[in-house]
Amino acid sequence: MRYKMEPLEREEVKGYIEHHLKLAGANHSLFTDSAIEAIASNSRGWPRMVNNLAGTALLLGAQLKVCPVDEDIVRQAAGELGF
Repeated sequence: MRYKMEPLEREEVKGYIEHHLKLAGANHSLFTDSAIEAIASNSRGWPRMVNNLAGTALLLGAQLKVCPVDEDIVRQAAGELGF
């Protein structure tokens, strides 16, 4: 069986990220709205790229002691990933 997943729309990216964070136990937003917009833009909505970019941004934010993660952190993470 095969399934080809299409990229998420910009508004779907926010729900996708929030759902995964809730499953992981987060009880508040870990990303600013502009950070989520930057994730959607840089990943072009592809779920695997959303996961990689959001995860890298969370790690970078933790290293820099920034919460919630902002757009600048996401842009740094995107640079590290070569997006």
